[in-house]
Formats: sequence, C-alpha cells, structure tokens
Amino acid sequence: MAVKKIKTKMNRLEVIAESLESEELEIESAMKLYEEGMQMIKALNADFDKLEGRLLLMTDQGEADFEENGDDI
Repeated sequence: MAVKKIKTKMNRLEVIAESLESEELEIESAMKLYEEGMQMIKALNADFDKLEGRLLLMTDQGEADFEENGDDI
C-alpha cells in the first residue's frame, strides 16, 4: 500500500463530501455517493490500521514511539 493510494482515496472522499453538500443532487445520486463514501471510509480505515501496524513493528525493532517523543504527526 502506497501513500499515493491513500491520497487518491482521500481526494475521492473529499469530492464525494462536496457533492453531497450540493443542494441540486437527486436523492438516488446522493444515496449512491453516500454508499461509495462509506466504502471509501472503510478502505481508508483498513489502510490506516496497516500503517499503524507498520509503525508498531518499527517501534518493536528499536524505532522511537512518536507519542513518547511528543512529536506531532
């Protein structure tokens, strides 16, 4: 999984959110966009869980934990 794929998914989710805010959107189209957005959120959550696992793995291998350093991500 690449950061580029995550950015692409986040960009699509942003477009969906902006479309859903449109007052001119038909209800059927809004429902389809909502469903797509929910699927996108699930996919992003899975991607973030994988990234978190990689960070924890790096921590177990000697890398410093971000929270302990007080660094903001």
